[in-house]
Amino acid sequence: MASARPQSAVCGRGDRDNAPLWRQDIAKAITPAERTGRSGLSYIDPDLVERMRNRLRAQTAECVMETFGISVNTWVKMRDGQPIRTSVAERFLQRLSASN
Repeated sequence: MASARPQSAVCGRGDRDNAPLWRQDIAKAITPAERTGRSGLSYIDPDLVERMRNRLRAQTAECVMETFGISVNTWVKMRDGQPIRTSVAERFLQRLSASN
């Protein structure tokens, strides 16, 4: 179901390529971060992160939240190739899957 909240002009979706972001199974987009020594962390597929980067008009907290429904801290970790909590990754990918 689409959000009833209007997107701001600054943060509107940057549908530059008009292709859906989501083209993978959730299990393939998340890689456990076993090397960190902390359980419960996972990496998001770098190809998906790159497609997300192309859709993002500004890397502000408001824009990231409006566009993807995640915090700017989570976005920065994903963008920089760092692991995020697996529960956050799963919720985000399920939301992304439902929107496409």
